[in-house]
Amino acid sequence: MPGLKVGIGNAGDRRKARAGDPAVWFPSTESFARLLTADNRTMLRLIAERAPESLDELVELTGRAKPNLSRTLHSLASYGIVRIERRGRKIVPTLLCDRIELI
Repeated sequence: MPGLKVGIGNAGDRRKARAGDPAVWFPSTESFARLLTADNRTMLRLIAERAPESLDELVELTGRAKPNLSRTLHSLASYGIVRIERRGRKIVPTLLCDRIELI
């Protein structure tokens, strides 16, 4: 599983992308910190270790409220950290990277 390089700043300000540049840009260090809280890092670890078959299973593993967990997963998906798949009536989160590197 690949790592994800992230940066702080506006991706639109870059003229030319160079090798090694971040794939994902956060608008501020605060937004990066808000997304990768201790609870969210624990949730990502649980997804990696347990590979939950549904959002409901992840709710049980984390003890978090389903609406909050769903909202967090969608935010993580928007940054390319997780993928959310629909399998029938189930929503299944999948981790897309094994580490996140701030450069």
